[in-house]
Amino acid sequence: MFEKVLEKEPRNVEALKVVLYGKMRRGKTKEAVECVEKLVDIEPNEVEWRLLQALCYETMGHLSKAKRLFKEILEERPLLLRALHGLAMVMHKNHEGPAVFEMLNEALKVALREKRVTEERNIRILIAQMHVVKGELEEGLKKFQDLINDNPRDFRPYLCQGIIYSLLDKKEEAAEQFEIYQSLVPEEFPQRCFLDDVVLAAKSKSREWLQKEFEAEFSSKKRQF
Repeated sequence: MFEKVLEKEPRNVEALKVVLYGKMRRGKTKEAVECVEKLVDIEPNEVEWRLLQALCYETMGHLSKAKRLFKEILEERPLLLRALHGLAMVMHKNHEGPAVFEMLNEALKVALREKRVTEERNIRILIAQMHVVKGELEEGLKKFQDLINDNPRDFRPYLCQGIIYSLLDKKEEAAEQFEIYQSLVPEEFPQRCFLDDVVLAAKSKSREWLQKEFEAEFSSKKRQF
């Protein structure tokens, strides 16, 4: 229906949005790029379209293009978590090693200097998550424990520690962390159902499956929490 609208009104923003999200859900990334680039052309100041444009190129394996797009966003909004996340994953896929953490630590310095408390914590969580993505589980555990020590009411580090303990096949420690997570996460939290599914998977799936799924879900950027 909306594609027919676009035949008559190729710059109809609402129709483009519906078609774009539909194509992304169905994995039709090349077709999604056409939609998102029209949206970028129509609404160049809308950061959502630029983020999705970069994500599409990353998904297609055009890492240099995706990296450039994420960096352009960060030049304007240096603490935007989704762009930092996207750039970190592109650099990881590009095998850029320590440069991933150098980039994130520079952003962390900006957040500290500008006293942006929320952004600072979110970047620290992202750094810890990237250690897990890279398979550095013990370092990830340490970073999440530091975050718990700083703010024991934030449910996110407990969830991530539970996943790491599951990857390490430490079921009792994982169960303890998941229990704390479930006691703290608000019922109305938007991604609660998804995160609860992650907990169930962590309790029942193999380490190999969980590591693969963690990286796939984390790199998709659909599941930021």
